[in-house]
This record gives sequence, structure tokens and C-alpha cells, in this order.
Amino acid sequence: MKQCSIYRNKYIEIFSKDDRVYLEAIRPGLSLEQFDKIISSYPFITIKNLRIVGNALNTAPTPPLLIGELKEQMELVISDDGLRAWITFRLPEEELDFSKREQLIKKIYSLLNEKGIVYGIKQEVLFQALNNNTPYLIAEGIPPQHGEDCIINMYKIEPPTPEIREDGSVNHYNLKLINRVKAGDWLGERIDATKGVPGRSIFGTDIPASDGKNFPLKYDRKTVYEVYQDNVTLLFSKVNGAVDYKDDGSIFVSNHLLINGDVDFKTGNIKFDGCVTIMGTVADGFYVEATKDIEINGALGLGNIKGITSHEGNIYIRGGIAAKNHVEIKAKKDVFIKFLDNVTVKCGGAAHIGFYCINSNVYAKEVYIESFRGNIIGGRVYSQIKISVPILGSALEKRTVLKLEGFDRKKLELELENVNNKIEHLKTVQTKIKKDLMKMETVKTLTPQETARYNNKLKQFISIKDELNDLEESKKNIYKYLNIKGEGEIVISKRIHPNCLISIKNHEIEIKNSQLHTTFIYKDGNILEL
Repeated sequence: MKQCSIYRNKYIEIFSKDDRVYLEAIRPGLSLEQFDKIISSYPFITIKNLRIVGNALNTAPTPPLLIGELKEQMELVISDDGLRAWITFRLPEEELDFSKREQLIKKIYSLLNEKGIVYGIKQEVLFQALNNNTPYLIAEGIPPQHGEDCIINMYKIEPPTPEIREDGSVNHYNLKLINRVKAGDWLGERIDATKGVPGRSIFGTDIPASDGKNFPLKYDRKTVYEVYQDNVTLLFSKVNGAVDYKDDGSIFVSNHLLINGDVDFKTGNIKFDGCVTIMGTVADGFYVEATKDIEINGALGLGNIKGITSHEGNIYIRGGIAAKNHVEIKAKKDVFIKFLDNVTVKCGGAAHIGFYCINSNVYAKEVYIESFRGNIIGGRVYSQIKISVPILGSALEKRTVLKLEGFDRKKLELELENVNNKIEHLKTVQTKIKKDLMKMETVKTLTPQETARYNNKLKQFISIKDELNDLEESKKNIYKYLNIKGEGEIVISKRIHPNCLISIKNHEIEIKNSQLHTTFIYKDGNILEL
């Protein structure tokens, strides 16, 4: 490349060659400050070594010395996605003046055409005041609008909650455990995913947009049907029953047996695959067995019944049970009952007892006597996490035993950490799968192998979603444990009578004298009284 003179006076000459800038000092007499003033008029020159410049000016004359390099007088930077371009000027100030704007605009368009930029040119930039070394957005395309994924809304299972009376007090014994629906009732819906809208690059080319994904609605086709209208798929119940979800997340309507009276000789024993609601009571000698929730709404308590069993759900008995011999109540989840007398309760969740528990055996994760004057007299109560009762034992010093299995806090904290790590890992995997699905959906035609791969990815995405729901439930249960004081807690809020045994993690305390409100916890290998 030939040499090109940039500036010359009697002291120096500045010229370029192969995009490099050289200085030849002709004679002494020019200061470094004067040189800086000269070079500032050429913003496209970058000085790399001022020390060389200073030495050359002081020791003139000198042969040509490399002092810097040339930058582009109009630099164009294009974004990787081809949607934006910025222009930066490094021109003599007079060339940026409005008096020279016509010539500058021609240069800008020439540069844009050279780079192939033909769309979205910002005309307003060409007619505004411009400065050197400032990037200006000179062209902008239209980004693609990717389609939104479908929106799925499903029937929400309400947890068992106590009734709030008009005076604001809470009635723990009037619960509705079954989420009932009638044939034709709404169970869920999916609003269709939207189509993507292609964008346009600054080169005038279309930028494809991915369509949103339609995830499948999971439902039991025997009890649920779908209707499609106005881009919405609606789910409705085929039958009267109780709403529930299967392990795979499919919604279904469980069979629901409603008995408007009592369980007695008119009905015989009840053994039912689904939910059972009994508006009356259960007569002596009869039993009720169901796979799901059982409600017994009669105000009168039960007597010498044969038993109540829920294999997968909760049991709610509005009245209590007073039996001559031990009646057995068994539930996979929680039990809600007004009182117990000569009863054995076994449940996988919490036992909520309204007023008292006399000569009964209770096995549960948690046991609560709800009334502020409630008590446990006689019998044995076994719990895993917590027992809460206002009064323990009686003035007659009836032998009463509370046994708490307790838990290992450090082990639970480690388990919580593992659960959190699994959640974070699955969320990362889920995000990656979502990106893979979006990429595959930009392809207009998929091969059979690609279609199979897409379906597998989609199934994996749904499976991870279900697994995340299960992990969140586990996390909630672990937090419930960790909120307990120590590694097991027994709370007696009013009084303990003599001849009661407190046992936590096989450590025992015999109560020989009456005590007022006391909390027992297990900590550091000992039972502590708070």
C-alpha cells in the first residue's frame, strides 16, 4: 500500500502506510502540547506510543517512526442476530457539520449498501447533530415474536380446612374433605399455544419464529371428556363424584358414595372404591371401608362399631367414638374426630382430636388435642414429630403414656439440601429441554426420527414437571419437621398429673408430681423441659 500524507508543516509530517501511522520530525521547535492539538483534529488516528513522539520532537530531525494506527472513519457494528447496526464516526469535525451533511449521508448509505443493510434504516439519525466516537443506532430490524406456550388451568384440590363461624371462631370438627362435582362441571382447560410471527433482519431477510407448545391435557377418559371451542380445550366431568389426581397427574372423578342416612341394617357394611359421605352415623357392629376420604357427618357419636378404614385418604368423624372394646380407626392420611374413648387410631398423617382421648391408643405423625380444656387420660399415644395436649393424665393418677419417636435433625437438614439440589438440577434440565423443543419447532418438516425425538423430549419435560411437584411436597414436609423444637416436641399447655410417662427417642421421664404447663423436647441426647 502506498504512503499517504495526513498532515505536514515545517516541523513534522504525519503519514500513513498499511493502516499504520508514522511521524517524521523535520526540525525541532514543536512541543508535545502542540502535537496533541494537531492530532486531535484527526479522530481516526490512535497514538500508541507518546514517548516515541516526545523523543522525536525533542531530537528532530528523525527518520519516520511508527507512532500509531488508523481506525475506520465510519465504523459499522452489526449485532449477531442481524437485528441492529450501530455506526461510529471518527471524522474531522467539519465533516460532521450540517453544511457537509449531504456528502456524509452519501458516505453512510454507501457503507450500508456495502454491508448489505437495506431494511430498518433510521432516517432520523441522518439529520441530527452527530459527534465522534459515539455509537448511533443506524438500522433496526423487527425481532421475531415467538409463540406463547399453551396455558393450562386445572381444578384445584382444596385441602381440608376448618369452618369459620359467623362470630369468627374456628370449628375444627366441621370439615369438607371431598371435592364434589356433578356431571357437566368444569374440571380444567387448555388455551391453545399461539403461532409465532416472523421477524425481519436489517439485511431484508425473514427471521423465523417458533410456535408455542401445546402440552397434553392428562385426564381419565372414563370419567372426564373434552370439548374444543374458540382455541380452548375444556374438560368436564362425565359423572357425579369427587375430583382427584392419579400418580401420573391425570385428573379423574372418583366414585363418590353418598348415604343420606345411617349405616345400619338398611345399608349393610360399606366397602367402597372411592369417597364415602355418610350424613348420619354408623350403627354398632357395622364398618365402613373406602379407598379415598370418608366423612361421617352425624352429630351423634359412634359406639361399638366394627371399624372405619380409609386406605388412601382422610377420615372425618363429626362426633366422637365411645366404645366398650377397642374400635380401630385407620387412615393413610389425617384423622379428624371429636373425642376418643376406648379406640385405637392409626394414621399416616396428623390425628386431630377435638376434646379428649380416654383409654385409647393413637399412632400418628402428629397428635393434637384441639380444645383448650382437652385432655389425654390413660392409654398410649405414639407420635413421630409432635404431641400437643392441654391436660395430661387425671387427678386419679390414671397411667398415661406419651411416646415420641423423634427425628434426626442433621439427617433431615441433609435430606432438605439434597431435595433442594435435585429441584435446582431438574429446573436446569427442564430449561434445556424447553430450549431443545423450541429449536425443533422452528423446523418446518421433521423426519420420523426427529418427530419421535421431539415426543420423547416432550414426555421428559412433563415427567420432570411432575417430579418437581413431588419434591416440593417433600420439601414442605421436611420444613414442617424442622420447625419443631429440638428433635421431637411434646407440649402440655396447662397441667400434667402424676403417673404419666414422657418418652422421646427412648429417653423417659416419669411424672411423679403435678406440674403446670411444660414443653418437653429432645436435644443433645437428653429430654429438656422448657
